[in-house]
Amino acid sequence: MTAALPRVPVVPLPRSPVSPPPGPERADQTTQQHRRLRWTATLAGVRARASMVPAGSVRRRQSLQLCSAARLLTAVGIRVVVVQPPTPWPRDLPGRLVIGNEAGLLGELALLTAVPRTTQGWTAVADRVLPVGRPVPAPEQDPSHAVACPVTVAYRTAHGPLPVPPRTLNEVVAIRGLVIEVRLLAAGRDVPRAV
Repeated sequence: MTAALPRVPVVPLPRSPVSPPPGPERADQTTQQHRRLRWTATLAGVRARASMVPAGSVRRRQSLQLCSAARLLTAVGIRVVVVQPPTPWPRDLPGRLVIGNEAGLLGELALLTAVPRTTQGWTAVADRVLPVGRPVPAPEQDPSHAVACPVTVAYRTAHGPLPVPPRTLNEVVAIRGLVIEVRLLAAGRDVPRAV
């Protein structure tokens, strides 16, 4: 028989302390798991409530969409901060929602909680994000007479703004102290779209 070669002890190389890149503080695993479970339970509740909304009931459908958006954001630990414009949006004229940047799913949920339901475009966002039954077609309104009500959405934490918004549920539940800032800008007739 041949003799086996002697074992060479493996000595780990000392690692230089590498600090994580600056960014949002991460939530612990237990918190992340609780957030995922709350999101799933809340989504199941939304679907159950949506099945009980009578067809053609616009106010109930919109109320369910508004409350469901708030519940879903709360389930994953997101806070929504609404920054009001220097001049309030006019109440005597119809308003048309103009989203100035890519909000993403969470940003659109935050928009539902921050923007008045009477604003043209709110229903389109709500039906895209939280479809409840069949959408009832709204009466045709002339958008040329509506005042543009621009809105921007930003994501931030205690460490500052996030350069890239979280896109997956795993990214969202991992961020500690996520805040979605919905900034309502001054209303005007012609507002350029932000890039």
